[in-house]
Amino acid sequence: MMQQWHEAKRSHPDCLLFFRMGDFYELFDDDAVQAARALELTLTSRDKDKENGQPMCGVPHHAAPGYLQRLLELGFKVAVCDQIEDPKQAKGIVKRAVTRVVTPGTVLEDAALDPRTSSFLAAIWPGLGGYGLVYADITTGEHRGTVCRDLAALASTLTRIEAREALIPHDVEAGVATVLARTNTVATRLPLDAFERTDGGSPPPKTRGVQLPDELRRAEAALASYIRSIRPRGEVALSELVVHDDAAHLVIDETSFRNLEIVKTIVGGRRSGSLFGLIDRTATAMGGRQLRRWLELPSRDRQVLEARLDAVGELARDGAFRVDVHDHLGRMFDLERLAGRLVAGVASPKDLAALRRSIAQLQPLRSRIVAAASLRLRDLGEQVDPLDDVLADLSATLADDPAASADEGRLIREGFDAEVDELTNLARAGKDWIAEYQAKERTRSGISSLKVSFNRVFGYYIEVSRTNLELVPKDYIRKQTVSTGERFYTLELKEYETKVLTAEDQRIARETAVFDSLRSRLRERSSRILRTASRVADIDVLTGLAVLAHEKGYVRPTLHDDGRLILRGSRHPVVEAVLPAGEFVPNDIDLHTDSRRVVLITGPNMAGKSTIMRQVALTVLLAQVGSYVPAVSAEIGLCDRIFTRVGASDDLSRGQSTFMVEMSETSAILRQATERSLVVLDEIGRGTSTFDGLSIAWAVAEHLNDVIKARTLFATHYHELTELARDRDTVKNVHVAVREWNDQIVFLRQLREGATNRSYGIQVGRLAGLPEAVVARAREVLARLEETDIKEHSVASPPSPAGKPEQLGLFGGPPKAAAPATGPSEVELQLARFDLNRSTPLEAMRLIERLQKRLSARSAP
Repeated sequence: MMQQWHEAKRSHPDCLLFFRMGDFYELFDDDAVQAARALELTLTSRDKDKENGQPMCGVPHHAAPGYLQRLLELGFKVAVCDQIEDPKQAKGIVKRAVTRVVTPGTVLEDAALDPRTSSFLAAIWPGLGGYGLVYADITTGEHRGTVCRDLAALASTLTRIEAREALIPHDVEAGVATVLARTNTVATRLPLDAFERTDGGSPPPKTRGVQLPDELRRAEAALASYIRSIRPRGEVALSELVVHDDAAHLVIDETSFRNLEIVKTIVGGRRSGSLFGLIDRTATAMGGRQLRRWLELPSRDRQVLEARLDAVGELARDGAFRVDVHDHLGRMFDLERLAGRLVAGVASPKDLAALRRSIAQLQPLRSRIVAAASLRLRDLGEQVDPLDDVLADLSATLADDPAASADEGRLIREGFDAEVDELTNLARAGKDWIAEYQAKERTRSGISSLKVSFNRVFGYYIEVSRTNLELVPKDYIRKQTVSTGERFYTLELKEYETKVLTAEDQRIARETAVFDSLRSRLRERSSRILRTASRVADIDVLTGLAVLAHEKGYVRPTLHDDGRLILRGSRHPVVEAVLPAGEFVPNDIDLHTDSRRVVLITGPNMAGKSTIMRQVALTVLLAQVGSYVPAVSAEIGLCDRIFTRVGASDDLSRGQSTFMVEMSETSAILRQATERSLVVLDEIGRGTSTFDGLSIAWAVAEHLNDVIKARTLFATHYHELTELARDRDTVKNVHVAVREWNDQIVFLRQLREGATNRSYGIQVGRLAGLPEAVVARAREVLARLEETDIKEHSVASPPSPAGKPEQLGLFGGPPKAAAPATGPSEVELQLARFDLNRSTPLEAMRLIERLQKRLSARSAP
């Protein structure tokens, strides 16, 4: 037996080997040590009497799926070595063989899969044109590829798709391995020839008429080679490779995708609390995965989006239509993964029962959808294959309520197979025989409580209680002693047992053969099932978005091809959902590349600046998914990219400080943003000196406005930055309003025109619970600083050369010295910025007092 283990282990040295022994999967040697540590199992020894016995541990075979899931989550690969013959029929040692290899990216077990997230296996090849990335979900056949121009783009794509495993060349550059570690993707290194061989004339990868670049061709070769090694019998049928291009989609980079919490929260990585978790009203798992795909790759095609919005609008307006469609969808199971299990040859009887129930909903669903007014809905309805032949085959063959496992029998409908019926009738007759035999033995023995029973371990037996043992006939043969009495058998009962059990084994074997034949027939039609599942998933997403719009009062956005972004009564979809009804304060947003390009937002911490900016980004994303949006009205010029820089922390894994992380993210925005982009910046220049930070923030704002011309929301505590609006018509100032009352501040959450010159930092600190002594001392220090250094809070706009504005290099050397400014004096600037309409008389008196002291200090000899 251990020779079998050694042979299997030699063939799969990079895997933990689950070795079937009776009712357990056992692990030995270093596999046992690793598994015991990872799974918190008791580590024992196969040779307990020896000082250095062979380490071993094990798990019950029925609990194996749960343990496999935990190992896969930890990045292990597992080879499962099963008994491939019936131990009862074995002559000598039972034959064993590795029946499957399970890796993070090739798992099929439901327990290890998230129903609403694709399970991707990826392959990466670094080439001259970038990084070829091909990824596939073997549970559904989904199959996609793209060329990432650099490591940042690769990281962004891996962050979006959350690949579970990536195949890379064994000598790949360190940067790729770093990206995989950062995105929690298990790396599997392969020899270079895995990225080259075509396995003797195999057909080239299927694409939609696209000639694959070398980067994708090599990645595709590695993916195909690896899948063949994992499933050598060809039990995976991938769909046609779909190559996607950033030019067709709204691109959201790694940082922005994470910061906006699109599919999971930053803290805890939970779906609940993310945008996906909020808007997902799909009725099926395949619909949930499709919605996530739309969020990962929002469209820039206005025609596609308008068609989706038409469909969502019709479903949102027509309540009866929406409820009817949603009801049909709610009765369906996961057609995509059911088809995937069919192809893999692991579909259970319960899987086929779920498939039958799901297919039964296709025709009524199709009938409702093809009658829709929306062209998109009608088109989807026409593409739904009712699969009548598949349904007929399932209905004729499969029992109404089949057993969970094929080896239990009770799979085939009565009347379908004559041999199954004959063997089933024999089993039924056996029940009658047992009842008659029990009655006969009770009469013969005089034991009225005598029972004839059966279990899988001891077979048929006669059970007699202790009080009646003296009445047992002499021909009874003792079989087992139990706490309540004794169990016996007779030669007649033993003979019958042999006959019945033989018939039962024959029935199960025949039912299994008929069931396998049904699976084979269905497998041949799996591509049709998958195509229809894709259309049903689209219908499910559109219906779910309609349910969302109806529930939340969302409105249809008006889409444009220009640079406008005008939102009235805009709300943050996630924050609004967690607040009591009516508490969220809506706001208006007005951006346009021609007239209102950069909006500078000032206001204290906790006032709501970050929420407002994020809600704008999420509203654009929803619109470019094809969803209604949380607003009273929305006019949105389609974006090519969304960038967010909304807070930073040290990245110790890359040796970067908070400030370096901030500058790296800002640099990426300035290099990649275009006039069609939306840029959201929440504080630039923190983590360095005040003057350095202000200078960088000023230069970034100028560059975004003058050079890139992107629609930009820029929150800042540098009030001096608001001076940019004085000489640039496309820069506007707004602030988040607060109200002072008895030395306290009240956050109004309202966005108003104009800048504010106060940060209320001390008041916010007081709200946060700073000791009163610290707050009082802070007020003293602030007053002294304001008296002695007004200049630090007054910066004139640095001059630019005539004509085209100067492009400032963020990390370049110091600019040429500017000529001394001849504009208004510092005192005049302070007076000009002071807002009488929003200030108290006491604040005005304090300002006058400070300015007087400043002028007196200047005139003193």
